Amino acid sequence: MQYLKNTFLLLILLAFSFPSVAQDVGIDFKNFKADNLSDEQILQLYERMQDRGMTVSEVEALAIARGTPRAEVSKLRSRLNEVRSSRPGSGDTTTDGSSRMRTGSQTEYSSERTNQQRGLKADTLDVLLRRQEDTGSVVFGADIFSNENLSFEPSLNIATPRNYTLGPGDQLILDIWGAAENTYQLRVSPEGAIQISNVGPVFVSGLTIEEATQRLTDKLSNIYSGLKGTNPNTFMQVTLRNIRSIKVSIIGKVSSPGTYTLSSLSTVFNALYAAGGPNKEGSYRSVKVLRNGKVHQEVDLYDFLVTGDLSGNISLKDQDIIKVDSYLNRITVEGEAKRVGLFETKEGETFADLLDYTGGFNQHAFKKRVKVERNTPTEKSILDIRYPEEENSILQSGDIVTIGKVLNRYENKIEIEGAVFRPGEYQLEDNPTLYSLIQNAEGVMGDAFMDRAMIYRTRSNYTIEAISVNLASLLENPDENDVSLVKDDLIKISSIFNLRELRTVTINGSVISPGTFPYKENSTLKDIVLEAEGFKEEAAPYKIEVARRIQDDRSGQVKNQIAELITVDLDKGLSYSPELEELVLQPFDQIFVRKSPAYETQQTVRVEGEVLYPGTYVLSTRNFRLSDLIEKSGGVTEYAYVEGASLDRNFGRTIKELELNLADSVTGVEIESLSQVGIQLKNALNRPGSDSDLLLQEGDIIKIPKQLETVQVRGEVLYPVNTRFRDNKSFRSYIASAGGFTEDANTKSAYIVYANGEVDRTKRFLFFRSYPDVRPGSVLIIPPKKEKQRLSTAERITVMSTIVSLAAIVTNTIFQIRRN
Repeated sequence: MQYLKNTFLLLILLAFSFPSVAQDVGIDFKNFKADNLSDEQILQLYERMQDRGMTVSEVEALAIARGTPRAEVSKLRSRLNEVRSSRPGSGDTTTDGSSRMRTGSQTEYSSERTNQQRGLKADTLDVLLRRQEDTGSVVFGADIFSNENLSFEPSLNIATPRNYTLGPGDQLILDIWGAAENTYQLRVSPEGAIQISNVGPVFVSGLTIEEATQRLTDKLSNIYSGLKGTNPNTFMQVTLRNIRSIKVSIIGKVSSPGTYTLSSLSTVFNALYAAGGPNKEGSYRSVKVLRNGKVHQEVDLYDFLVTGDLSGNISLKDQDIIKVDSYLNRITVEGEAKRVGLFETKEGETFADLLDYTGGFNQHAFKKRVKVERNTPTEKSILDIRYPEEENSILQSGDIVTIGKVLNRYENKIEIEGAVFRPGEYQLEDNPTLYSLIQNAEGVMGDAFMDRAMIYRTRSNYTIEAISVNLASLLENPDENDVSLVKDDLIKISSIFNLRELRTVTINGSVISPGTFPYKENSTLKDIVLEAEGFKEEAAPYKIEVARRIQDDRSGQVKNQIAELITVDLDKGLSYSPELEELVLQPFDQIFVRKSPAYETQQTVRVEGEVLYPGTYVLSTRNFRLSDLIEKSGGVTEYAYVEGASLDRNFGRTIKELELNLADSVTGVEIESLSQVGIQLKNALNRPGSDSDLLLQEGDIIKIPKQLETVQVRGEVLYPVNTRFRDNKSFRSYIASAGGFTEDANTKSAYIVYANGEVDRTKRFLFFRSYPDVRPGSVLIIPPKKEKQRLSTAERITVMSTIVSLAAIVTNTIFQIRRN
């Protein structure tokens, strides 16, 4: 039981704090038991109410609206009042249970009372006001009662209405000034009277503020004689200090029928909003206000929904009953109306009335004929309403009115495209002929192909017919050659540039901006070089090659020559002179500007380490060698380890220059691929020009270390180390100094890398194994054995099964042969 109590408390708190969550968990308000809540839970519930700005009366009304038994609501109200009265600083208590707080000499009502005066709001406790049916109904007007931003609350920031009818619970303030001054704060008693000292009870219940003012003036004139007479010197004003609550019953087809406690300023719309509005079967055209057993007012909500007229939104009185009848007629509107959905009509209302409720046709509507689907006693039928001739047609409940869309086609459109100044769509009436259309399109452009224009005409069976026109003849003599147009004609005037292959000229090689350029008539070789922004410094302008296409001579013979090559000398520059003969280009010419064989950019190499002048040096000759570089750098120092000298070469440059890596050559990315080249510098210095004296390339880096005295042992040894070099120590001795080989060592493939970049490996002849010599700075490397892929248990079983099966087949075959 305690678990159930705690669970219900959690759900109640969720309802107050997170309405949408409460809806998802489905609180059972009908089986609510107030006695199951502990005092602590009631206290938490009260604190939640305070945070939400709600009164006990509002919680009571909301719970009743959601189906909570009145007896349980009464118990809950009592317990909440006990909690509130026991809390310090709770203030005075009004007759309806709402609290008020005093600040200084003035009395101010708390936010709880303010909320009560506003009437029931959907955003105060949404879970209690949630509609039972789908609030996203398509019934016209249903969304207005589920909109949290619209509540029809009566305004309290106005002067006291003179026609306001007083009743028990109202608080009046009587201000008297002039010859005498006094202020009365009076509350209307349940009997309908206010008690004034020295006057006695004055009955004001049922009177308007104006009538009550006149009666009080008569009564108080016995005390304040200056209130009456032709020249009064005392004056009185009656204002409403506090507004009472009234109870209104809402019955019929509403979302949450019941009795609601509302502000006495509340209206019909305010009450309907508190009850969630009409439900799925409720009428929006027949909302009755019953007073004293009779129909006091019948409200048509469409007056407000369609025209914004609130004249029927009368003020309510205590014990009024609002009855919402079932809907009269429902019409469905679909298609191209400004509002679509379900609309309610009264008897005798026509299609024109329905059109007003929908807001009329939208901009895409086909108005000439409106389709109506109607239910007959046995089946459905289709009716057509011709608009506006039949707009007074009477509609029936269940009709489905569909407003179609205008066809996506044109009744008078023609179009012209191509080589005219203003291509586009035109109306046929102003352009009945081709000549008039061209004139309205501002005429043809200079590149127009004048020998033929095309008119594409759509036939009645939607096939396309092509009509050819000689444009030049039409423009010269339109009276004889003009062509009449019909709707949907498409006129196409081609450009001469669209009727031939795009003509270009290409220039490559040693120019600043090589590329392909549009061909210009009578342009020369010098012109295209200028377009390419001129020659590079490396260019050989005296040997420019032009490749030209071979034109068809109409002989029909296949010739061996596929291009004409023209060599041109522009060594005298690009200047223009009428005396100089220039090569006129033809479409699709390809120009190649060669690089001068004598032109070379400066190339550098670098020497580091034990030389007198390390640094960067220029390759002064094409056969610049290692010995030349050492000589230029002042020679090696006395501390140099010449045998350990190495060379780093960037092979990425060579790859890029040879364009072997196409992707990188296109993007211009240079591959940095430094690799160490094994050199024998000592031999190169002793025998310059020999095979050991390598030719240097741009970017080479020669490193000459100091005398090296260590040897490294790496790979599959027990303890890789750096050890001191000794002349009498062998390859195996160095392995032993590293603890020897591991079990995974591949001793047959052991190798050594010398300081100069050269590599040597272990060799074997018959039963003898020869290990390489060890020099200072060497690195001994013992690689691991290659992993042998072993068969798994399942794979071994499969192989054995296959072998056994094959053996059985062979045995059986031999047996059969012998038997026969």
